[in-house]
Amino acid sequence: MAILSSILGVFWGLMRCFLLMIWIDPWTKPQPTREGRSIITYEQWYATQFEKDAIRGVDDWVIDPRDSSYDWQIVKSLKKDLERCRLLGDDRGLCSQLRAQSSRNMGRILSPALYRKSHIQTKKLIHDYIKEVRLCIAHISDRNHIANHVNTLVSAQEKRQVLHDMRTALGRTTLVLQGGAMISMCHLGVVKALYLQQLLPQIITGTGTGALIAALVSTTPDESLLAVVDGSHIDLDAFHRAGHEYTNGEVSSWSGSLKRRYERYRTSHHFFDIDILRDCARDNLGDITFEEAYAKTGRILNITIAMSEVAGTPQLLNYITAPHVLIWSAVVSSIATSKEMYAPVQLLCKSDTGAITLHFAADFSGRGGMRQASVHPEAPLTRIGELFNVNHFIVSQTRPYVAPFVQLQKFADRYQPLGTLVRLCLNELLHWMEILNGFGYVPPILQRVLVDEVVPSFASWSKISITPGIGLHDLLTMFDTPTPGMLQKWSARGERCTWPQICELKCRCDIELELEAAYASIRRRTVVPAISVT
Repeated sequence: MAILSSILGVFWGLMRCFLLMIWIDPWTKPQPTREGRSIITYEQWYATQFEKDAIRGVDDWVIDPRDSSYDWQIVKSLKKDLERCRLLGDDRGLCSQLRAQSSRNMGRILSPALYRKSHIQTKKLIHDYIKEVRLCIAHISDRNHIANHVNTLVSAQEKRQVLHDMRTALGRTTLVLQGGAMISMCHLGVVKALYLQQLLPQIITGTGTGALIAALVSTTPDESLLAVVDGSHIDLDAFHRAGHEYTNGEVSSWSGSLKRRYERYRTSHHFFDIDILRDCARDNLGDITFEEAYAKTGRILNITIAMSEVAGTPQLLNYITAPHVLIWSAVVSSIATSKEMYAPVQLLCKSDTGAITLHFAADFSGRGGMRQASVHPEAPLTRIGELFNVNHFIVSQTRPYVAPFVQLQKFADRYQPLGTLVRLCLNELLHWMEILNGFGYVPPILQRVLVDEVVPSFASWSKISITPGIGLHDLLTMFDTPTPGMLQKWSARGERCTWPQICELKCRCDIELELEAAYASIRRRTVVPAISVT
């Protein structure tokens, strides 16, 4: 027993050291130079990183295809086979090759070690292979190409079936925007960076305050999206109205805000005014339902809410499970997960006549006066995988009790085998949390980790996390009243923390996005026109 206690003590000591390094990291880094502060676009940042790669000799590593981290000989052979079939016009062979290569991690091209040398490039062979697969998909979907007369022609129906089967085998991607109060405004920049690089998935999932950003993105057409994610077109009047009401027009101080929240907890037993969030969500979203948002933008919005086992309503809300629910009410329900933090809320829906009616109460009593977010038998991300064939998750992580561990893992991955050891320790910690949760010893705030953070796949490539560096100042200001300037600042910060992931995201998602476009194109052309009867 004494030996076990010593081992646990050493483990906890190491974890504290690692966490301390993560928290003080923003202050130990040198301040950006004037040139660094002038970088405001991805193209400028890319040019700077390209020069750094040339100085460090990364270019030689990129050109050399050999590396033990992936099966470079297999990837090279597959690329040659695809190129040969495409140049010869062998559609039958090309379809067979594409079916056999319907894997996101073909030849282990998504091995993490391949993306640590540089932020903007990996092996040239990998880029060339992905480019060739995209060319072959475009070749199959091209209506004007003429096959070589020596080979058997492939009908449009067969091509459409090949593309459909490839989409099914490859799977789809969802962008997951987690909560984190003011820190979650980083999601605006993440969405902007992905949109500008044509990497924004069609399926977007939001939890907590991340649900508000997901709803804004999913209800905004492409032509207006950049204005929203910049933070300049988000209506914050609800916060200003509440501020004038609480302070009688005077400037609110930090101590006055703290005192006001304490008085609110004494009288109503919750710290924050949910009415302000309700007004803000409704001002920005309007009375639009999940079904109407999908018809408007084509994006699939998913919002997760805390549920109780006494309710039969799905925990995951989207245009399939809850088509007539008002999105702004789902956003508020996703944010109000704790009775100590927020007052009870209700979900609303729109009837066929346009009347707003009560859908069901999102406030359910639980043990200890808290909603039990873990009693639902199926995690939201698992449900998304079942409904939309999702097997790849881009997680924008801003939760202050989870983001440090993500930063810790990224830091340790630079110094293998330290990264493997840290991953083992974190997985063991998660395992013990699941065991303690079974006995009811895990606080509700940590239950969300077990419900919302667990990806339903054991593959290492199934999840990629994007997280900003969170410091002590961010924790102290995470509940401040938002302003347009703060939103723009957080948006720029989220955009910058996404740039280093663009190269890896292109390798993960380019083939999927090409497939989506090709399948949509060939499906439109094969629609049988109606035959008029004279």
